[in-house]
Amino acid sequence: MASVSEVQSLLRFLKDAKVPVPLAMSKFPALKEASLTTPESLSKAPLPTIQSIFGEEKLAKQVLSTAKRVSKKRASSSTSETSQSPKKARIVPSKTGQELSPADLEASLALPTFSPSSCDGIEAKLNSTVLHTNRAPLVVAFVVQLLRYTMPTQPLSSRLSLAQAVMSIGAKARAINLGIQSGKTAEDEGWGEGQPSVRIMGRKIAVMRRWGYDWENNGQELPDQGSIKQEEGGEELPPVREDMPANPGPNNEIESQETIKGDPSTPQNSVHHKPQTESNPVSTTDDSTHDPPLWALNLETLSKTSAYSTTSTSHTGLVNGLPIYDPHAARNYMLKSFATAASSSSPPAASPVKRPKSAALAKEREEKENNLGLLLYALDLLFASWIDVIGKEELDRRAFGWYSRVRPAVSDGVAGWGGKGDVRLADLLNLRR
Repeated sequence: MASVSEVQSLLRFLKDAKVPVPLAMSKFPALKEASLTTPESLSKAPLPTIQSIFGEEKLAKQVLSTAKRVSKKRASSSTSETSQSPKKARIVPSKTGQELSPADLEASLALPTFSPSSCDGIEAKLNSTVLHTNRAPLVVAFVVQLLRYTMPTQPLSSRLSLAQAVMSIGAKARAINLGIQSGKTAEDEGWGEGQPSVRIMGRKIAVMRRWGYDWENNGQELPDQGSIKQEEGGEELPPVREDMPANPGPNNEIESQETIKGDPSTPQNSVHHKPQTESNPVSTTDDSTHDPPLWALNLETLSKTSAYSTTSTSHTGLVNGLPIYDPHAARNYMLKSFATAASSSSPPAASPVKRPKSAALAKEREEKENNLGLLLYALDLLFASWIDVIGKEELDRRAFGWYSRVRPAVSDGVAGWGGKGDVRLADLLNLRR
C-alpha cells in the first residue's frame, strides 16, 4: 500500500512532467500495480510499459525523459551528501513547511470543546447565548459536527476539509447566481468527472482517498478497503437521498418546513442522547466504518493548475502540492468568526477600563473560541437527539433545513453578501427531537 508521502511525491513528479493533475491521479493505481511510483523506477522502465499506462506515446516519452532527468539529479546530489539519520515514520508536511505525523496533524487541528460538568445550568447557558456572525462559518461548523454522525470514521482533518468544500462550493455558486462573479463553477465545467464523491447537505463533493493515513493505530497501516470505488463517471458514497437539490438557488434557500417535515411542532428541551466527543466517536454498524480517510478536492484550484489550463500553473491554492481544501483554513475561519451578539436589553455600559491593545485582542480571541465551543456542543446535542431515530441519510437530508432556520438573517441579493446577523443557540436546541 502506498503511503501518503509516496502519493504526494508521485503526483508532484507527474505535475513536473506536465501530466494533467486529473490524469495523474487516475493513473496512480496502474503505476502502483506496476511498481512505478518513483522517478527512479520510471526511469528504468521500458517506454512501451509507460505508454501502456498513459496511452499517448508523446506523453509517455515526456514522463520517461523527466524521470531520467530527476533520477540523474538525485543520484548526483546523493553522492556528495554525508549519511543522513534514519527517516521518520510516515510524516505529513504542514502548510507552514513543518513536518507533522498524522497524530500530530490531528492534534494541531483540535477545536474548542465545552464540558457540561464545567458549568452549572447547561440549558440556561446555551439558551442565553447569542452569537454574531455571517453565514459561511456557520455552514462549516454545521458540517464539521454533522460528519461526526454521518461519516464517523473520518478524522478531524477530513471533516474540516469536507466542511470547507461544502462552504466554498456553495459560496462560489451563489456568487455566480448573484452576478458577483462570472463564468461557471469548476463542477459545472466537469472537473469532478471520474472522481469518487460524497454528498453532504445536498452538495456533491469530489474527494481523494488518503490511503495509508494512520492517525490512531500506533503506526500500523490502515487496511486497504475498497468500500469507496472509483468508477467511470465517479461514485457517490455514502448514498444520500437525492431529493435535496445539489445546487440551491441564488439565495441558497430551501423551504425549511419541507426539509424537516415530520419534526414535532413543540420539540422537547431534554437531552435523550449523549453528544459525542473526539475521543468517543459515534459508533456505527454499517460498511462505512471501513471507508478510508478523505480529502475534499478543490476543483477550482485543480482547474487552474492543470497543464491544459490557460491560466497560471503556480502553486497558489495547493496544500502540500495537492489540490485539496485546507483543514487549517476551515479551523482558523471558525475560530475568528463567532463573536458575542450585543444585547439590546442590556443597560448602557459604564466607561470601560482601557486595556492594552494586545490584551483586548487576546480577550476577544478567547471569547470567540469559547463561543465556538458552545456552538459545536449545541450542534452535537441536536444531531445526537436524532441520529438513532432517523439514521445517517435522513440526518444529512434534514441538516440544511435546520441550518436555514437558525442562520443569520441578512438582506436579499447582493446587499446581503457577507452580511452578519445573530444566531441564537436556543433555536438550535429547540430543533432537538
